Amino acid sequence: MSGAETGPESAPEPDADASADERSESFTGSGLERVEDHRILTGEAEYIHDIAPEGCLHMALLRTTHPHAEIESIDTSAAEDHPDCELVLIGADLQEEYHPMPCGLPGFEEWSLAVDRVRFVGEPVAAVVATDRYVAEDVVDSIGVEYETLDPVVDPRDALDDETIIHEDVGTNVPDGEEFVFGDVDDAFADADRVIEREYSWGRISGVPLETGGVVAEYDTENDSFAIDCNIQLHTLVDDTVYETLGYPPERVSLDVPADVGGSFGTKIAIHRYCCLAAMASQQLDGTPVKFVEDRVENLQGGDMHSTQREYEVRLAVDDDGTIQGLDTWFVDDFGAWPHYPVNQALKPLSVLTDAYDISHVRYDYDLVLTNKTSQTAYRGFGVPPHLYAIEMIVDEAARELDLDPAELRRMNFVTPEQMPHEIPSHNIYDSGDYPAALDHLRDRVEEREAIDGGLLDPDTIEERREEGLYRGVSYTLHIEPGVSGSDWTDRQRSDRDALAERDREDVAELPEHLRAEITREGTVRAFLATDSSGQGHQTIVTQLLADELEVLPSAIEVEYLDSVAAPTEYGSAASRMAVMLSGAAQGLGATMKENLETLAAEEWGVDEDAVQYRDGVVERRDGDSILELADLAEVDATGGRGSDRLTRASYDYEHPAAVLSKFDEALAGKFPVYPTAAFAVNAPIVEVDTRTGEVEILKFYTLRDCGTQLNPVIVEGQAHGGIAQGIGAALMEEFGYDESGQPQAVTFFDYLSPSISDVPEIDMDHSETPSPFTATGAKGTGEGGMIDAPASIASSINRALEPLGVVVDRIPATPNRVHDWVRDEQSSSEPTTAESEDATGAETDGGERAGGARSSPDLRSGGDEQAEGLRTLEDE
Repeated sequence: MSGAETGPESAPEPDADASADERSESFTGSGLERVEDHRILTGEAEYIHDIAPEGCLHMALLRTTHPHAEIESIDTSAAEDHPDCELVLIGADLQEEYHPMPCGLPGFEEWSLAVDRVRFVGEPVAAVVATDRYVAEDVVDSIGVEYETLDPVVDPRDALDDETIIHEDVGTNVPDGEEFVFGDVDDAFADADRVIEREYSWGRISGVPLETGGVVAEYDTENDSFAIDCNIQLHTLVDDTVYETLGYPPERVSLDVPADVGGSFGTKIAIHRYCCLAAMASQQLDGTPVKFVEDRVENLQGGDMHSTQREYEVRLAVDDDGTIQGLDTWFVDDFGAWPHYPVNQALKPLSVLTDAYDISHVRYDYDLVLTNKTSQTAYRGFGVPPHLYAIEMIVDEAARELDLDPAELRRMNFVTPEQMPHEIPSHNIYDSGDYPAALDHLRDRVEEREAIDGGLLDPDTIEERREEGLYRGVSYTLHIEPGVSGSDWTDRQRSDRDALAERDREDVAELPEHLRAEITREGTVRAFLATDSSGQGHQTIVTQLLADELEVLPSAIEVEYLDSVAAPTEYGSAASRMAVMLSGAAQGLGATMKENLETLAAEEWGVDEDAVQYRDGVVERRDGDSILELADLAEVDATGGRGSDRLTRASYDYEHPAAVLSKFDEALAGKFPVYPTAAFAVNAPIVEVDTRTGEVEILKFYTLRDCGTQLNPVIVEGQAHGGIAQGIGAALMEEFGYDESGQPQAVTFFDYLSPSISDVPEIDMDHSETPSPFTATGAKGTGEGGMIDAPASIASSINRALEPLGVVVDRIPATPNRVHDWVRDEQSSSEPTTAESEDATGAETDGGERAGGARSSPDLRSGGDEQAEGLRTLEDE
């Protein structure tokens, strides 16, 4: 396997006491401890909950218990009479002075408080501001609301029928959908030896971070502006959801995010409702600060933080020798009551359309539907995890059909290293990697360690456990993690799609990464980030990078954050941009600062610039007569009369890699998802399934991960472990279920089951490094890994374990009750009917009793059973 095994135990530890002259190693690439950790572990970190300005009031929200209803009347008189109540707001009040919140699709008008109609349980109807949160909650209870209940739309497939319309002014529950066809899909399916069709379901999940959404807003009456402290993610990108709602220009609405946020994973992109309501309340109270922090029930029930729920129909065209000829996927994506930003997570899977497989003929089709559920937002992976899950499940079923080892079927269809960089049908490009070698490496590692006497995969042990109803298995799967999302494609669903074919490459506008720094009079470096962090280690990475670029010790660098007014618009940390974009920005900033300091020193000495050089954190004359240290240069600059144009201050904007590469011209011009790095992971979770109870235990999780150049192995390991833990939760236990009446079934942690330490097994993690040829440092990013790849891998290993019983994981999460039902259903159908016996003696059909236990599925798009029968006929031929 190319690349050395890397981990925190093998990384060089920088000597903080070493002088710059003695330092020979690079801090970048080392396991430098996170600079954030000291304040977090010692309790010095400040979160939104800790911010409480003098005289701060507290807000509480009245949330509806109805999934779908007309608001007949709202009586706030008792609330307004309460002696400790300072303000009551309802939707009609907002309409008088403010604006609707921006939506992800045109034609929708959503207010921060419901107006006329409620569309999901937990939707806020009124806001109360009082002296403290306890009083505010009591006052909320005194508000009376009369409703006329309406039929809810709960099943996304029912939403397609438009029998009950959730938004009458829009006129449909299917506000968006698009079909992409690449290559000759119909011919590929007509010519293939076999066509396999299946349905898969991905349950509604999310990140449920430790810290819920929160805001402290203060209106400045003198300057007619707002200062908003909040833990929103991507504060320089999504600040429009706040300032547009308030009806103010962006420079008068400052969003400031603390250096420490208790998790997000995308889920806090959509907390703008709280930011707006707190800001409105402060303005109505003449500048009194107003604070709101969700409690856990609010977060789980109606916090606008649920994520992807999809129903898939997948077809695979494959020849008898195992060659995959075509792939056809369609899904319906349940977005809940409103199409919030980002609706484009329905499109991101196009960036990994065929995962690691070399498939030329592909159809990708989706319908985005609205239901009476909490609105959907982003979550780690941004729509990719369910896509990879659906692909890997049908590949498993193809292997059963063909009686092939699933790992071998995968390997023979992988993109090869000779094809790199490789353009996939949807025009995104995989930058580097040797997928077959990576799979072989992990398989050899697992077999060496486990296929021995007493090992987890010892054949005798497996047979003994089966006699007890315990089935073990392992599957080897490889998954791509697309990284460094661009921004230009993300408004495709709001664009005139017919005009995209004529779009010119010059029309593309990408957002660069901004980084700035200054040298202080103490000789230290203050860097300023425009990208907010939610735990990824931004400050550590910038510290390492700038220490190397400016040839100083990490202890000489302090990293701070800019608010939304001081910072330019940025795409932020989404889709693993941080490592790639910040490393490029740090390189450019370091070079710019060194040039500035050489210019300043040359002016001070009255010599030409080529007579001086920057080296080891100082500027020296080449003739050796004298040097100027950083503190000296800062003093010279401060007293030199330059004002704000000091040479000890510099900034740099690093362009998105794809924006400067002609290889991506077609994707960029057509607004296809552009992700110029392809990190990848090979996984081999060893699972054991108790067929008596349906419980799945992961005995050990083997993984090989490649994110290009590792900027900090400690952070890489931490991100991977955390992502795998989230993937375990998604695969086996987490789900926001709703009953038929539209009532949420998971509003506490008794119902929404996040994994604990007891659910996360030993993780045997190996690394390889295939640097990206497209990025400044070769880094690819790894922030979404684990969650992207673990669910599909775990499901595939369950398939392998239960292959003797014919079970396939056709729904995520694979909860014990579902696994038990699958096993029971397959066992109860093991006795063939007369018709099935006849099928067994003749041509093989696509029925539920075929070897491997694959289940047939009607086409949800059109044709139903008639369409499915046509596919069975094609396969028989």
